[in-house]
Parts: sequence; C-alpha cells; structure tokens
Amino acid sequence: MYIAHGASSGREPLNSLEAVQATLPRDDYDGIELDIVLTGDSVPILAHDPWLSNETCRRYDGQDFEPVFIKDVYFSELRALFECRFSSAENAFSGYHPLASLSEALTVVQHHPDKVLYLDLKIQPEMTLEAAEYGAELFLALTEQNISNSVFVEVPSADHVASVSAEMAELNIKTVVSYPAFYAGENWDVVGFLAAVRTLFISDDPVETATKSNADALMSPTVVMSYRAVRQLHDNNILFGTFLVHDEASMQVACDHGADIIITDKPPEAGCDSPL
Repeated sequence: MYIAHGASSGREPLNSLEAVQATLPRDDYDGIELDIVLTGDSVPILAHDPWLSNETCRRYDGQDFEPVFIKDVYFSELRALFECRFSSAENAFSGYHPLASLSEALTVVQHHPDKVLYLDLKIQPEMTLEAAEYGAELFLALTEQNISNSVFVEVPSADHVASVSAEMAELNIKTVVSYPAFYAGENWDVVGFLAAVRTLFISDDPVETATKSNADALMSPTVVMSYRAVRQLHDNNILFGTFLVHDEASMQVACDHGADIIITDKPPEAGCDSPL
C-alpha cells in the first residue's frame, strides 16, 4: 500500500485539507496518512507536533508568540489565532493555511471508501492528552461520519496500543506500533542509531515489540530493520511499514525489504515490481 505522507501528493502542504482533497481522488495512492493531536477540548486536529511555534505557524495578528501546547488550548481559539504551514516534498515554501480538524478531513474521506486512512497519533508524556482519550475521540469521529474505510492507527508504544484498542474495540481498525518509539523534540539520529544497533544484535527485538503489543503492523525506517527482522514479522502475520520514502532509491530499498505499507512523500512512479 502506498500511503501519502501528511495526505500530500508531494505538492500540497502536509496535514492540510487541500492535501486531503487533492490526493484522495488519485489512482497512484492507496490512501493517506494524517498526524493527529488532541486540543484542550479533545478535538482531534491535523498536526505533526504537540505544539505550535513560530517555526511552522504564525498568529493572524502578526505578533510573535512562545510555543504553545495544543493540549492546553481549545480548538476554536487555536483556529482563531493561528495559521500554519507544513512543507511537503515538492513544496518547500507552502503557504499558510488554517488548522484543520479530523472531522473536516473525514467529510472528504467518506466519499472515497476504497482508500486507506492511516492515522499517526502524536501521544507524548506531559505534552499531550492520554492515549485512552485519543481512542475515545477517534471512535466518536469515525462513527459519527460512518467511515467505512480501512483504518490504521499508529501509536508510539505497546501501552498505547492497548489503551487505544480498548476505546475502539467496536471498530475494525488495524493497530500499528512504532519502532523505535520516537517523540517530538528527540534527536532522530540518536534514537534511530540505537534501535538499529538493537536490531542488529537482537534481530527479534522489533518482532517482540509488535507481538507483545498485539499490533497488526510495525512501522519503522528501513535503516533500522534487518531483512531477517522483516521476515520474522511476516512469519508472525504482522505487516511491515516504512517511511519516509521520497525518491526512487528509497522506494527500491523499501521494496527490497518487503514493505507492506510505504508512507511516501512523492507519487510512487517507481513502485515495487509486484504486489507485496
């Protein structure tokens, strides 16, 4: 499955309604990925980090502002005060756009029931609301709009899988656990290197992460995963997903690793030779 990173086909701002509307009708993507953070009144919105800052957002009145945690502000206030931009692969200078709620995105998704909806939940101690709250709000959002799409929900850890699954038990969702768990503000090079070392010396470490959490899939960069680890996942009927695939070389690596889910920044023109 080729999933558009941040719902963008590479041209639209990531996590924007513009991206959702532009990408879902395309035949070269099987679905879209959206990053989700809960606001202070528990509204799921499209945002990659648990906070807003001057780096990616601005106030409508032009004033500078200190970073603000999304969990501390109601959605209506966030929307009234801020507009943001999250650059995509081909649009490094995307324009600012209003913050969008998941419900707004779902009004578009429901017209494309054949597309996969991949939700990456940004859950982080002290910076976001609890995992159970995410699960409860996602359940409400999906059921209120009667979403029939195949839905994947990614969370950072096994504990999060249990919490979200309990709240969404009545829905036929697929759970995904991150490997390694990575949180906003961390140094990815360090986290990724340590995970790669663990996998090198303990090849079944990612497999244990997925099986202990009862996850349906494991999401990891290919640089962290060995071929043996991927085979072990498949032997345990666990899907392997990878990101970020942004060019022909990284697409080939993803295909060679046997990826089942490929989150990509660009259209998969050079996709895998055969179905995975």
